[in-house]
Amino acid sequence: MKSAALLLLALLPAVALAGTYRETRYLESPAGGVHALIVRCGAGELTLKGIDGTATIEVFAEIESEGKDEEEFKLMTDKLMQLELRREYDRALLFSNLAIPPLTGKDARIHLNIQVPVNMNVRIVDSSGSMIISNLIGNLSIDDDSGNITLANITGRVQIADGSGDIEVEDIQGRLEIVDGSGDIAIQHVTGDVNIQDASGGIEINDIGGSVTVSDGSGSIDIYRVKKNVFIRESGSGKLDIDGVQGNVTIRN
Repeated sequence: MKSAALLLLALLPAVALAGTYRETRYLESPAGGVHALIVRCGAGELTLKGIDGTATIEVFAEIESEGKDEEEFKLMTDKLMQLELRREYDRALLFSNLAIPPLTGKDARIHLNIQVPVNMNVRIVDSSGSMIISNLIGNLSIDDDSGNITLANITGRVQIADGSGDIEVEDIQGRLEIVDGSGDIAIQHVTGDVNIQDASGGIEINDIGGSVTVSDGSGSIDIYRVKKNVFIRESGSGKLDIDGVQGNVTIRN
């Protein structure tokens, strides 16, 4: 049985600034018994943070549109927007998207600021926009088309599948896996193994408690201070610099 857990507490009036209309909405859902949050979102920035002591999932959503008048903006939010937080069994589901028809010349997005209990598994499927996630105890999975990704202070397994955009990861207690199309990757302070498959862009890895495996198409690779082994499956076309490895270093050409 599905139980709806959407509670819309605040709806601020649309504000027009220099041709840009903005409206803020607030959603919340009790987090008791919820083990995972699944987010499916369209264009817009996303910030997610684990909060100690909270028993609620809170979402602050800013709807932003350019090239529309007030009447068009209201029609868009009434008819073309999906913004919903609900519960299904032990999961919370957040949907955020604006279905703007193609070739209209209109630009719209929903920026999300999400706060969850610190003990929470999270899965994010995102189309575009930057992403900042921090302070979680739980597994984290990200499937992102484009936009920069910044992660910090995560305890659990982290998996990232990214089309384009820079990736910065710091302070991970667990295993890290990244499959990336393009953009620079910077990783430091990971206690577990690190596995990277990258098509293009520079890679910098520092202070790893496990082993490091890298397959790279193009771009420099810098690896420092690894407690176990380093295995370079493909080094690509950039320079390779490895130092401070306590285990074996294997480079396959």
